[in-house]
Amino acid sequence: MSRLLIVDDHAIVRDGLRRLLESMSSICHIEECSSGEEAYQYLQNNSTDIVIMDISMPGKGGLESTSLIKKRYPKIKVLILSMHDSSLMIQKAKNAGANGYIFKNEISDNLLKGIQKVLEGKDAFPSVQAQEKVNTLELLNGKEFEIFRFIANGKNIHFIADKMNMSYKTVANYQTAIKKKLNIESVLEFYTIAKEHSVIM
Repeated sequence: MSRLLIVDDHAIVRDGLRRLLESMSSICHIEECSSGEEAYQYLQNNSTDIVIMDISMPGKGGLESTSLIKKRYPKIKVLILSMHDSSLMIQKAKNAGANGYIFKNEISDNLLKGIQKVLEGKDAFPSVQAQEKVNTLELLNGKEFEIFRFIANGKNIHFIADKMNMSYKTVANYQTAIKKKLNIESVLEFYTIAKEHSVIM
């Protein structure tokens, strides 16, 4: 029987996951944390076998928290839950030490299977075909997508502001929103995702 820790900043999501996971006979105990920092502190005094980690949370976020947990507690299995479908994000999860990656829109179909896989000592990452089913860029609205394309093609904020008839601050705010939605930081990551989705100008 296994112990499981749910880490998500939304109580309604944690409750939904708990209800789903309680159907698994192989799980004997479920705990919850609302952030990666809280989870790390919890594990200093409590044990668990599997952590279900949301990738996008305030504070350290799912990837950084996964990395910290795996370095300190390498035997704990970590499954990442994410809306982000790009191979870049999945590779980031692997680099952080995660044992699996589940798309949020496929939780009901794949989460229990993923847990079973990691309990058996296997990885639970999506196949290439599954990665191609969802478009990461669908997370962006129209203006965000336009600005994303400019940045991916190496244009700076001043250029974009002039081209789109916006203020520098407005474009900078859009850039911050895009980075948060796609969980990326560098221009290289903008370019990589744009290339994957064939939107390079």
